[in-house]
Amino acid sequence: MEEEEISKKGLNWYLYYLTLPSLFVFLIINKFANHYDIAALDLNLMISVVSFLFGFLITISFSMLWSRVSALKASLAIETGRLVGLFELSKHLGKKFNDKVRQHIDNYTVNTLRDYTHYDVGRESIYGIYDDLGEMEIKTEYQRQTASSFNYILGEFEPLREQLEYLTQGGLLWALKFANYALAGILISLLFLNTGNTFNDWLFVTLSTVIVFILFIIEDYEALRIGDYTVNISNSEQIFDLIGEKRYYPRRLLRRVSLEKGQIYRVGVYDSSIKKERIVNMKYRKGKG
Repeated sequence: MEEEEISKKGLNWYLYYLTLPSLFVFLIINKFANHYDIAALDLNLMISVVSFLFGFLITISFSMLWSRVSALKASLAIETGRLVGLFELSKHLGKKFNDKVRQHIDNYTVNTLRDYTHYDVGRESIYGIYDDLGEMEIKTEYQRQTASSFNYILGEFEPLREQLEYLTQGGLLWALKFANYALAGILISLLFLNTGNTFNDWLFVTLSTVIVFILFIIEDYEALRIGDYTVNISNSEQIFDLIGEKRYYPRRLLRRVSLEKGQIYRVGVYDSSIKKERIVNMKYRKGKG
């Protein structure tokens, strides 16, 4: 077959790219068109317009993020159920196979809890289960049926893992985030220009603080620091308890979980000398935290 060189032709563009040309059009209109003096209404009018646009875009942003978090919660529940099914079924397919499945599930749970927004780190652990299918002990009809059920759950697990990988890496469109921050900045500036008496001063402080709070909570939801991550931690604890392994937590999560006095936990600590995480066993001594 004859080979040819590949070249990219055309532009990969979206309609929102037309925003920049629109900016220049409005600059030209502003420079050459007639101006009308409505100074008495100008500030209040601009605050109303910017408030409406900001509120509209924030509503869209929250809707997108909430849909993502809801989908993640549902997928995480299904993921936990299938991991439980794989482990319980593997008990009937030989101790050697069960031990290997336990190790793969443990690695998968540790890796995805450590790098939650990079769910692709769990790929190799699941692929490892496929590689070890030859270790199944199939001597009876019951084991044959169990192996069939195991393979079915494993086959159904892969598209679920791909979905989780997509959902955890997704986020808001950068243009939408830029618009949110731009309108927030404009709105805070307009509110500041409206200060001058005690009531307006307190209104500026309160509303500006709320605007900043909204932006920060959107960032936390987008980065999955709140919301479904708590569900993932709880599901991981369930898995570790089921397979008989010590619970694992990255060090940054220790203040977000309940620890029991005297219990030993695996804690992921970043080691700057090797530039990666090192897992150490730690005993909790201060009661429930």
